[in-house]
Amino acid sequence: MNCRYDDQIKIYGRETQEKLGNVKTFMIGAGALGCEYVKAMALMGLCCGPNGSVTVTDNDNIEVSNLNRQFLFRQPDVGSSKASTACAKAKAMNPDLKVTTYQAFVSPETEDLFNDDFWDSLDFIVNAVDNIKARLYVDRQCVWYEKPLLESGTLGTKANSQMIVPHKTQAYGDSQDPPEESIPMCTLRNFPNQIEHCIEWGRDQFNTLFCSRVQDAGEFLKGPEAFVAQARQNETSAGVRTKLSDINELVTLKQTGDIQRVIKESRDIFNSNYDHSIRDLKALFPDNHMDSSGTPFWSGPKRSPQPLSFDANDEVHMNFVWTCSNLIFANIGMPALNLEQAKSIAAALPPAEYVQKTIAVETPEEAKAREAEGRPAPKSTANESDDDEPVITQLLAGLSVSVQSLNAQSLVAADFEKDDDSNFHIDFITACSNLRARNYKITECDRNKTKMIAGKIIPAIATTTAMITGVVSNEIYKYTQGFTDIEKFKNGFVNLALPTIMMSQPDDIIKNKSKEFDPIMCGPITCLPEGYTNYDKVVLEQGSMTFQQIFDWLQQNRGVEISMVTCGEVALYNAYLPGNKHAPRLAQTPEAVHLQISGKEQPAGRRYLKIDVGGSIIENGADF
Repeated sequence: MNCRYDDQIKIYGRETQEKLGNVKTFMIGAGALGCEYVKAMALMGLCCGPNGSVTVTDNDNIEVSNLNRQFLFRQPDVGSSKASTACAKAKAMNPDLKVTTYQAFVSPETEDLFNDDFWDSLDFIVNAVDNIKARLYVDRQCVWYEKPLLESGTLGTKANSQMIVPHKTQAYGDSQDPPEESIPMCTLRNFPNQIEHCIEWGRDQFNTLFCSRVQDAGEFLKGPEAFVAQARQNETSAGVRTKLSDINELVTLKQTGDIQRVIKESRDIFNSNYDHSIRDLKALFPDNHMDSSGTPFWSGPKRSPQPLSFDANDEVHMNFVWTCSNLIFANIGMPALNLEQAKSIAAALPPAEYVQKTIAVETPEEAKAREAEGRPAPKSTANESDDDEPVITQLLAGLSVSVQSLNAQSLVAADFEKDDDSNFHIDFITACSNLRARNYKITECDRNKTKMIAGKIIPAIATTTAMITGVVSNEIYKYTQGFTDIEKFKNGFVNLALPTIMMSQPDDIIKNKSKEFDPIMCGPITCLPEGYTNYDKVVLEQGSMTFQQIFDWLQQNRGVEISMVTCGEVALYNAYLPGNKHAPRLAQTPEAVHLQISGKEQPAGRRYLKIDVGGSIIENGADF
């Protein structure tokens, strides 16, 4: 034979080797797992034939910390793209490897790049990502396009693999891990004693300031009346006032573009978090405070905090104000500010005046007793005031003008990304958590440790990675040979610390069944057809169709009457609306209505709009 694949050909045959060479696959991620996979592809001859190809994408660049476990990378590669570097090294091992690389996320935002034609061309997908969000998205794509998915992950000495075959096995999203043990909220808010508590608190601050607040503003701009009505249902009057104040401030910053005002807001957040709130807590529980048993309150795990006064010459103080300001700039669509500019403005601002507030604080002991009794957490009314309603009215009057000039797309919420060193996300959380640590005399930590904890990263171990890659490669051999029976495939679980190696047959696909009583519909519900799975769908290829044309087709061909249509989280049609408000939409297309409601164009290269429909069976009137 005299070729590099002779050993494989002896085992699997020449036909299988040719099939391996002509595979078209997509690998997401080029980190620890991705390096091993692309190396294995080169050595196996996968995607090395005349019609084969592998597309590899990873948005990340190589860091020094990667070198100890991602063996395709060397010191000169630091700063380069992971995908292009890993694939270049693999191609050097086997020049026949047909590889295309991208430095991009796999997400709804990149569906113009990874479009319908791209997914349709693939034989299977290899997942090598390190987060649940990306895994679930890739899984949904594989379900829609009916593509096999080889899923794997590592956690220190532990590793797992899952073989997902369309119409045969459960998808990745069909199962769910048990929830992680969380840190009590009272500890995070007022009584931290470990740096992990501070980092978790900093991560929550990030979400509150740069994500939730912006999303609230977007929802308000979409429909002020609906937003306020919903807020009044879920919040106290003080909570509604606070939400509207935050929205007003964000909208004002957007409209004015006032750099000094952004820096002042960041300083105000500093003062609120690390000075004023600590003073309020110490006013409630002074250093000599005793609990009900006569024990000093500030003892055991409860550390007595000390307030911090802002100092522009303190590096950590200034890093907080700088990164906070730049994240606000990102929210409102303004360019970032350099550190020296921010420092000069912050240093010139007058000191903030402290006004003591009455606060309500639940201690860890009280929280534990409440949870044992099954009581819900109390809603704080400490900041309730008779002045709330007049302030709310005033805020709404001022915001009414802004609604005319802005829309929900005017503001951009931050989507936490730990691997982008230029976005200030980890830098903010580092400064935020270290200041919190100073308050409570907890040892501070560096940016790398913050990134590890905030991003929930457990470094991969090379041995574990290599082993689970070998397990998945074995499943590739099976699938390439044409096996489709679920009995032929194996999921793997490894714990090299024990050591334990377990192989199991993939779970059978979930088939939906009719129910005599559905808690959502408050009555019986019929599966149509009985036993349908997540892979089953109705594809209409007649081109762009109005709602009425779709409903007529389903009535004639499926015997159903449609009353509701959704696309993701967007409700496109609802026959239960009062009066005849739904009727005008019958002459419109779903894609046009989706654009009107969401403001988002369909990605280039997308041929289909995925919609979910509900209604009743014409023959017997049963909901389906």
